[in-house]
Amino acid sequence: MLSLLPVVDREKRQKGGKEFLRRCAEDIINSDLDLETKKTVLLRAEIFAGLVFDKKAIDLVFREVEQMLSIEESAGYQRIFEKGMEKGIEKGMEKGIEKGMEKGMEKGQQESLLDVTIRLLRKKFRKIPREYLARIKEQDVYVLQQIIDSIFDINDLKELEDYLQ
Repeated sequence: MLSLLPVVDREKRQKGGKEFLRRCAEDIINSDLDLETKKTVLLRAEIFAGLVFDKKAIDLVFREVEQMLSIEESAGYQRIFEKGMEKGIEKGMEKGIEKGMEKGMEKGQQESLLDVTIRLLRKKFRKIPREYLARIKEQDVYVLQQIIDSIFDINDLKELEDYLQ
């Protein structure tokens, strides 16, 4: 029940603000509970305080408590920390996979467009000098699309100069 102290008395809570929260933490610290139980109760009280107090007030009050009682060493804190780490890793992996897929798709699109561009140019002009092939391979998706779109307007390989950067 001590864990609920930060949320039980609305009137005192609204009048006292941070000081009320500090007194709640002190009441738990000064209780007859053993040290491990106090750590667990304080951790729960901090969580419940999040329902009615802003983060800044909670940080101010409970930072002192955490340092004083080494709450980071409690089993409850470790469990919550590990869950947070798991969620963070999971989200990080999801974002990494998403980014990797995007990059892979972009690379695949560029390779496809490069292949189509070279095939169309070979079909139209038969032979393409190596210097042009090398420069074409350096182009991005936009330029390759422009060359493909303009293939019927390009009448001489030298006209490729207008597209190649």
